[in-house]
Amino acid sequence: MGFSFEDHSYNKLLNKAGISDKGIKGRFAMLLIPFSICWLPLAVMTIINGTFWTGDVTTSFITNFDTQVRFLITMPIFILSEKLIRSKLGIILNQFINSGIIIKEEKVQFESIINKQSDFLKSKWTAFVVFLICYLQVFAVLFYERSNTSFLSWQLVSDAGEPALNLVGKWSTLISRPFLLFLFYKWVLTIIVWGNILRKISNLNLNLYPEHPDLSGGLGYLGYAIRYFSFFFFAISAAVAGNMADFMLIEGLHLTELKLPALGYFIGVTLLFTIPMLFFTAKMIEARETSVFENYDFANGMYRELRIKIKKGYDQVTKQDLDSSIYSSVSDYNAVVENVLKMKFVPFTIKDMIPLWVSTALPFLAVALLEIPFAQIYKKFVQIVV
Repeated sequence: MGFSFEDHSYNKLLNKAGISDKGIKGRFAMLLIPFSICWLPLAVMTIINGTFWTGDVTTSFITNFDTQVRFLITMPIFILSEKLIRSKLGIILNQFINSGIIIKEEKVQFESIINKQSDFLKSKWTAFVVFLICYLQVFAVLFYERSNTSFLSWQLVSDAGEPALNLVGKWSTLISRPFLLFLFYKWVLTIIVWGNILRKISNLNLNLYPEHPDLSGGLGYLGYAIRYFSFFFFAISAAVAGNMADFMLIEGLHLTELKLPALGYFIGVTLLFTIPMLFFTAKMIEARETSVFENYDFANGMYRELRIKIKKGYDQVTKQDLDSSIYSSVSDYNAVVENVLKMKFVPFTIKDMIPLWVSTALPFLAVALLEIPFAQIYKKFVQIVV
């Protein structure tokens, strides 16, 4: 069973060039090529035109947090985490079959769902539309930034009194930004397709096990998918945090003014992964209710026989009664029924969400440090100590 990204446009180009993601050399090449195309030309051109470091953190290329984080942190994570997450999602999909949750009669439909969604990701038309969206977004953002030239100071020159893109700005607009956005939207599509796969699977006739110790009917492994995407959202959060840092340094905004957008982003990330899981809720509720009544019927019969067994007076109890296996059987069965009664209505737990929340929030801690007046704190500390 395959949920594969390896035939996507960027991977196809690498394969044609004889580069694979196998081995350290292959992965290094996968990083070196985008680095050489996206970041290195910007660095060289800003060194030549004198804007690599201008002496002012608000107008220098090297101190532009948004640019540095996107190309030196976010982009490598996008590329390196692809193989890891790809293989992990494949394991989860295989588990539907291996665990017996997908019955034999539904196996063909199950495989059809995955193949169609995978083909959509690999489609040339999908890549073309994504590419088009990338350039539309770049020019839309450029229109906003040109009205706020402080963000583009190292990418602009004055042309008859009007700001115009210099060579650095043109390279960034036509090559660097679209390339990174293409990687980003490829991941966004992957998440959307993953959610759609789960939605379609939830409509199949699933063989759930309410007695399962994961208390999710045997679907508890789905929660691991949320954890696997933590790498991706660390990369996204790093880019968002870099942009926030620029707003704080260049526009003079304070962290308190950005807390609502940050909170909205955090909630959006949470909903993005929890909503697809909710598609299984109806099936899980149905399986739990069915199992409760089935176990109640069996339990009544078992306790009827137990009552006959223990319906003895004080003088009638023997050592053989104490050695009877019926008591351990009843205890074991009670534990099984307890699993059914405790069964959750969603196939994930808070523990599954914690890695995602931590990785999403971590980059913003670095932004919060910009608000801390370390110099003043140091002076006060020295005054107290001295």
